[in-house]
Formats: sequence, C-alpha cells, structure tokens
Amino acid sequence: MLKKKLLIFASLAVTGVFGVLWAQKIIDPQVIAQQEEQKKRADDSGYADIEIDNLHREIAMLAPKAAPRMTKEQDGGLSLEVASGESIKTISLRYLYNGRIVLYPTGDAKAPKLTKIKLVFERTNPFGKEYKREKREVLNSTPLFFDNPEQKEGAARVEPKVDRNDDMVLTYYESEFDARGQETFKEKEKVELKTIPFYEKKIDFVETYKKYLRRTAKSLRFTVEAIEITQKKKLRDLFELK
Repeated sequence: MLKKKLLIFASLAVTGVFGVLWAQKIIDPQVIAQQEEQKKRADDSGYADIEIDNLHREIAMLAPKAAPRMTKEQDGGLSLEVASGESIKTISLRYLYNGRIVLYPTGDAKAPKLTKIKLVFERTNPFGKEYKREKREVLNSTPLFFDNPEQKEGAARVEPKVDRNDDMVLTYYESEFDARGQETFKEKEKVELKTIPFYEKKIDFVETYKKYLRRTAKSLRFTVEAIEITQKKKLRDLFELK
C-alpha cells in the first residue's frame, strides 16, 4: 500500500514539474518575442513563399500544353477539378462539395505567365430540414513568380524577389431564390488576406492555397504526359510502313 502511495505521489510530482515547465514556456518572454518576430516577418513579406512561386511557374508552363483536355470556362479560363466528396458535421448538416481551379495562362513557351488563378468551392446540404447552397471563391489576381537569375547565362547573381501573396481575396456566396423561383448566388462577404487579424488563420489560408497548387501541378503533369504518349503512339502508327 505504501509503495503504491509513493508511486502515485511521484507521478503527481512529475506531472506538476512538467506543468510548471510548460507554463513557463508559454509565458517565457523570449518565446513570445520569437513568435512576434515570426509574425512580423510574415506580415512584412506578405506571406511570400518560394514554393508557391515555383508552383505558379510550373502551372504556367503546363497549362497551355494540357489545355486540350481541360474545361474551358465562359470567361476563357481553363478549369480542373481539385476536390469533391461529402463533409459530415451533424445528421442534418451533411454537405456534398466540389472544387475546381480556374487558370488564366498567357505568354508563350519562353515566357509563360498567369494573369490570375481562381479557386471555386461549392457545397450543398440536400439532406435534413434545411436546403443550403454555398460558394467560396479565392482569387489570386497576381500569381507572379520570379525568374531565377541563376538559370540565365551571363546574368549576375541577385537575390530573387519572391511574390507577395497577401492580396488574395476570399469571397463567400449563398444561394437565394427570386420571385420566379430561380436560384442565384448572392455575395455575402469578401475578405482580403492582408486584412485578416489572426496570424494563424493567414498561415492556414496560404498553406491551403499551396496544397491545391500542388494538386493542380501534379494533375497537369499527368495530363501532359498522357497527351505526349498519345501523340507518340499516333506517330508510331503513322510511320509503321509495313
């Protein structure tokens, strides 16, 4: 019995020590200063990210090649599905959702560019008592990327200027029915990344955007490879002179 009590006491003592250390870590001025410095650097850079620049460049190069197998939007953009499925919150809140990315490539093979990128997510709750349809659009009107000076012969080595991402805009819509029963989306709220007051939410936003860029680049690579394989097969059959 005494041994058991000693073990319990020791366990509580260790827990208490770790609790004190954790509390000290939370309120440690040095830790707080480091966190504030990270936030300041992120804000000053506009949440710039070299990987996002590289993904923008890759997508700009691949999109025109993959265009024959992409959906062309009414405004000239090229769209690709990037998400779909079911999101369950409660029994009556079960959403069916889908998402697509719309690309607006320009330029040529030597100087590819993207005039803008748009992510569009729609979800519908067709279950339970309440019908609800929502749409969220993320617009990056300046999906720029730096030209790597190291890749240019004779160019002096300079630090690449990474694009700012804090001008991205999120717009939220809900569907409404007019007097004739026609359903249309109505804008409810618009938020620019730089105006969001919460550092963690900004980071989450940029990381989510980057996730869908990765998914897009991967899909475009597969599409371009499939087109090239088809072209090679046609040429092989064409040149089969026997």
